[in-house]
Amino acid sequence: MVRTPRNVAEPGILRTNRARWTLRYKRIVAGAAGGDWATLNAKKVLKTVLYKLSHGKCVFCESPLGVSGNLEIEHYTAKTLDPDVAFEWMNLLPSCRLCNGSKGNLNHGGLLLKPDVEDPEPFFWIHPDTGRLEPHPRLDAAQEHRALRTIEICGLQRPELCTKRVEMFSRVGRWLELLASAVGKSNPVTQEWEALSDPRTEYKLVIRHVLRLHGQDALWVRDRERFEAP
Repeated sequence: MVRTPRNVAEPGILRTNRARWTLRYKRIVAGAAGGDWATLNAKKVLKTVLYKLSHGKCVFCESPLGVSGNLEIEHYTAKTLDPDVAFEWMNLLPSCRLCNGSKGNLNHGGLLLKPDVEDPEPFFWIHPDTGRLEPHPRLDAAQEHRALRTIEICGLQRPELCTKRVEMFSRVGRWLELLASAVGKSNPVTQEWEALSDPRTEYKLVIRHVLRLHGQDALWVRDRERFEAP
């Protein structure tokens, strides 16, 4: 989970139809109409834009959306708790089915980190052997609570996620060893960096965590800038 700026414009069709779509959903909630919360066309438009927003990954677990589940439209504030925000652009996030299902309709009271408006990266530490997320030791009590609740709400200790984090931890470590021994520009070294720094590459939190552990702050900045670029 890393900062994912909302660099994609709100779809015009959402602005045009927000009031009508919201009214339709309220009628469904009230039992005056049937159907899903959004039409198939509305979902298609929103999913296309949200996929671009997150470079094709879940904003919570960072898994490729084709691996951990189909892209689902996550409401930061659950639409069941406040139907008026069901189609608010700033309330919509791209999520995998597992993270979305774990969060469900929970009223988290703002404790869930929101990666489009705040930076989740400083909140977490990654265990190199287990891949488990831990609150960063420098957090104060309130921040530690948010880190723990975010992990719990989205189910971010899932075994398959921990395994993937360990694999990425090792991959970046091996590349840094190769980088240290390379003389001049080495094709495999530059090719691997191009892959690691690609915004579509999963588990950026792990990549940057390892870079910082090895004192590669300049590479950390380059990766972050490429990921957050409009």
